[in-house]
Amino acid sequence: MLTFLNTLKNRIFVKKTLYTPLSYLFSGILCLTVLSPTQAQTSYPKGYFMFPIKPGQKNLLAGNMGELRPDHFHAGLDIKTDGKEGLPVYAAADGYISRIKVTRKGYGNGLYITHPNGYVTVYGHLKQYNAIIGQYLKTHQYDQQSFEIDLLLDSTQIRVKRGEVVALSGNTGGSGGPHLHFEIRDAKDNVLNPLNFGFSEIKDNISPIISRLALRTLSIQGRVDGEYGRLEYIPQRQPNGNYIIHKPVYGFGDLGLELLANDLSDGTSNRNGISCIEVQLDNQVIFSHHLESFSFDQTQYINTHIAYEKYRLSGERYQRCYLTDGNALTTYKTDENKGRIHIMDTQPHLVKVSVWDAYQNVTRLNFTIQGNPYNPSIPAFKSATNVAQVQQQLFENTLCLWVNNPLAGAQKATFYTGKDSVQVPSAYIKKGEVVYLWDVRKALPDSVQIGNHTEPFYFKSLVPSNVNHLYEGDSISILFNESSLFDTLYLETRQQGNIYQIGRMVVPLRDYIDVRLKANVPVTQKTKTSVYLLRGRTPSYQGGIWIDNSLSFRTKDLGTFTILADTIAPVAKCIIKNREQIVCKVSDNLSGIGNYRAYINGRWLLMQYDYKTGLLWSDRPQDMPILQGDFILEVEDNVQNTIKLEMKIP
Repeated sequence: MLTFLNTLKNRIFVKKTLYTPLSYLFSGILCLTVLSPTQAQTSYPKGYFMFPIKPGQKNLLAGNMGELRPDHFHAGLDIKTDGKEGLPVYAAADGYISRIKVTRKGYGNGLYITHPNGYVTVYGHLKQYNAIIGQYLKTHQYDQQSFEIDLLLDSTQIRVKRGEVVALSGNTGGSGGPHLHFEIRDAKDNVLNPLNFGFSEIKDNISPIISRLALRTLSIQGRVDGEYGRLEYIPQRQPNGNYIIHKPVYGFGDLGLELLANDLSDGTSNRNGISCIEVQLDNQVIFSHHLESFSFDQTQYINTHIAYEKYRLSGERYQRCYLTDGNALTTYKTDENKGRIHIMDTQPHLVKVSVWDAYQNVTRLNFTIQGNPYNPSIPAFKSATNVAQVQQQLFENTLCLWVNNPLAGAQKATFYTGKDSVQVPSAYIKKGEVVYLWDVRKALPDSVQIGNHTEPFYFKSLVPSNVNHLYEGDSISILFNESSLFDTLYLETRQQGNIYQIGRMVVPLRDYIDVRLKANVPVTQKTKTSVYLLRGRTPSYQGGIWIDNSLSFRTKDLGTFTILADTIAPVAKCIIKNREQIVCKVSDNLSGIGNYRAYINGRWLLMQYDYKTGLLWSDRPQDMPILQGDFILEVEDNVQNTIKLEMKIP
C-alpha cells in the first residue's frame, strides 16, 4: 500500500492524559438553549401510541434516537426482543398500512402505518407480516417477479386497529441481531424521538457517561498543552457521577472541543447515544446541540458533526461541540465564534460540559483551560548525516509535519510551490520531534526540503464547495458537483501501478463524485473488470463503465481505489430440498451477489434472501401446494459471472 496511507494511519495525533480527581461544585443548568427534553415532551400526545413489543411489560433498548451510526443519525428505537425472533409486533395505534418495503439491507422487511393524527409509525427488520399484509406483499412480489419491492398503499386498502398484530419481529436487512426498529414520524416525514411519547415500558434512571474529551487546534496559531493538533484526556468520575479533569489544560488560540459520551438505561449494559449537549465557557453558553427531531436530508451532516478523521482511523465517534464549515444541521445554537473556544490571554477559563438523555438524567464535566501563549525556544538540531523521517497530516487548512530525526541545517523547512520557495521556521520541538506548519490556503506545496531530505506532496487542486468543479489529471479525472463537498477540499491524487489515491479517506464527502481512471496496462476482460475501494480486508465493489481505456464510476468515498478483474462465478449449493421448502446458500469471491432468479417447472419462484448469511429460501405462491419437479436457481454477481443450479424435486 502507499507510504502516504501508512504514515497517515500511524499518525493519529492523539495523546491520552489521566488526571487525578479534585472535588468541585457543578452548576444546575438544564439544556434549555435549544429545546429541553422536558419542553419537547409537552407537545407530544402521550398515551396515543402503545408500545409495539410486549406492551405493558418492561422492555429494553439496544439503540436510541439520534445515536451516531455510519453515515446517519439513528432514526428511532432499537427494541430488544429477548435475543430471538418471532415476537408479536403490535400496531401502535389505529391507521392504515401506507407502505411495505422489502430490501436486502437497510430495514429489511419494513412496514409503515399512517395514523389519523398525521403521524406515521415505522417497523423494521421484521421476520414476517401477518396473513393479510403478507399475502398482499407476496402477490405483488410475484406480479413484479422481485424479492425487493416498495409498495405504496392508500387508506382504503389495509386498515389496522391499535394492538393488532401486524408482524413478527426478526433480524432482516442490515440488523446486527434480533430486534425491532421502531420510528415515529410526523406528516412531513421528520423523525421524532419515540421516548417523548411517554412509553412506561422503558425505564431510565441512569445518567450518561463521559469516556473521553478531546481538544483540537482550529488555527495555525492554536496550541493545546504546547502542541498543534488534537489531544485526548480521560476525565475522572466523582462519587456524585459527574466528572472532572484535575489539572488545567494549557491552551491558546482557537480550540475545538470533542466529546466521547454514551447513555445507559436500566437493565441493560448497552451504551446508547446522547442527543443533548451544552458547553459553557466562563459561565456563558457557547454551544448547544439537541437532536429531538430531524429530516432525512439532514442526516448526512453526521459526518461533519462527528470528528470524522478520528472515526475513520479508530471507529470512535466523538461529537464535535463546535460548528465546522459546511455543517447545515439546524440542531445547534452557538455564540459568535460558532462554539469555538477562543483563548488569547494568560487567564484561567472554566469549561462546563453537560449531557442529557431523554429522561432528563444529566452528567456534567468541569475543567480549566489555562491561557498560555506558546513561545518555543530554538531547537537544538543533530549533526547526523542520516535522512530525517517525516510524517504528515492535514488539519483543516494546516499541513502539519513531524520530523523525528532533525538534522543540522534544518532550523527552517523550505516549501516549494512551482518555481517559488518559502522558508518556514520550525513551530516547536517536543520529545525529539520538530514540527513545521504550512497554511495550504496560501498555496499547495509540491514538496518540502528539511536539511538534506526532500519530502514530496501530491496536492493537485483546491476544490471549492458548492460549485461544479472538474479536475483532469494524466490518469485520474474527477467531476465534483455543487453538493459533493461539505467544505473546501485540498485534492491529492497519485497513481502507483494499479493503485489510485484520490484524496484522504479521513475527509467525508457530502454527495457523489464522478471519477474516471485510466488503466496503465491494456485490459482484456473489460466486462469483468471494475473499480474497488480498498478499505479493510475486503475490496469494496464500486462498479464502473469502460470508455476506451478508462473506467468511469461514482463514489461517495475518498481514499484508495484499484482496478480488479472478477472472472470467478458465484457459488451456489442446496442445503434443504423437499416438497415443503428449498434452501440454498450463495456466495461470491469479489464483486458480490448482484441478482438471482429461481424457477420451478419454468415458473418464477420467490426466494427470500438474507445477505448476511447468504441464505435463500423458497416462498411458494398460494396456488402451489407443494414444490415438485424441475428447480433452477440462476445466480449472477455484479460483473455478470453466472452459475446455474439445477435439480429435481421428486
